[in-house]
Amino acid sequence: MHLAIEATKLLGEKRGIGRYVRNLLRQFAQQRPTMRFTMYVARAEDTAPLHALLASWHEALAARTTIAMIDTLPESDADVVWYPWNLITTAARRPMVVSTLDLAPMLQLDNQWWRVLKRLKYRRRYLRTAEQASAILTISEFSKREIVERLQVDPSRVTVTLLAADDLPLDETQAPLPDAAAAIGGPCFLTVGGQEGRKNLRTLYEAMALLHARGMTVPLLQCGPGMSAHTRALYGEAPWLMHVGYVTDAQLVALYRRATALVFPSRYEGFGLPVLEAMRAGGAVICADASSLPEVAGDAALRFTWNDAIALAEQMQRLITEPSVRDTLIARGHEQAARFSWATTAEQTLACFDRAATDRRQRR
Repeated sequence: MHLAIEATKLLGEKRGIGRYVRNLLRQFAQQRPTMRFTMYVARAEDTAPLHALLASWHEALAARTTIAMIDTLPESDADVVWYPWNLITTAARRPMVVSTLDLAPMLQLDNQWWRVLKRLKYRRRYLRTAEQASAILTISEFSKREIVERLQVDPSRVTVTLLAADDLPLDETQAPLPDAAAAIGGPCFLTVGGQEGRKNLRTLYEAMALLHARGMTVPLLQCGPGMSAHTRALYGEAPWLMHVGYVTDAQLVALYRRATALVFPSRYEGFGLPVLEAMRAGGAVICADASSLPEVAGDAALRFTWNDAIALAEQMQRLITEPSVRDTLIARGHEQAARFSWATTAEQTLACFDRAATDRRQRR
């Protein structure tokens, strides 16, 4: 098979969707030794860095990849074109398979009414993508329901391919912790990811303030991109808040293990990869009982209603005062994470590509 890939974001995307694409590409190269790739980028200067990046992931992947400019994608002679970034941007004349991981950009999840035009634009783009795509991949049953109901898509056109965390470097035990974490001597909580409204950090901050008012001065470590306006306003005022920014995968594993728990309060997730990562690394998890998170966490996490700061504070306090609960969560988390693998995700994705290519040949 010859697979074309819309790769304009591949160099810069460091968050969950970047990990998703990176692990699938590694698996594609391993599972299909004769598979060829053409990756389409927006700038000629991205060619050399992208080749180097691919080689660092899998030598054969780089050797079997051609890099071309995105404006030539409509003329691609590939068997299938894959769009990993939620939407079809530059349409092709070949079967188009899109990974629509969630519908967050078109939903009002931040209560910011002035973004209504931006959300309407994204809604049109999602609807057009759903019309153009030969098949749609998504990453949870929750996201499939969202796509089917909100975009009026036939369920048979949507394939669920769950994510995994078995790429984490669990054996790299010597990774130094960020300075802020290394200086903490007692319990601490960890939060990972972006800070947009749907991530629901306000509820977490309220819960932390409640703990602080009870005399439990437990730090909260934040990993991920820059601080939101709300976080910046708190920073320096809240003695428990520590932002460490991006960390390496090995450092992330160390933090998952070091923390009393990962707290993941998000109200809307296509999957919620940090939950599974923490479980895989040997950490405990507290997460919201919302969107896809019950699918991912199973019975291996403490949960709370996403907007109930009192309930969240109670769960956090429970892990501090009852160490046996944390031990139970860690054991269950190992079992839960073992049910997911990138190899399976890739197999299901490749099967979808095969069906799309076969359908086209049969129609012709």
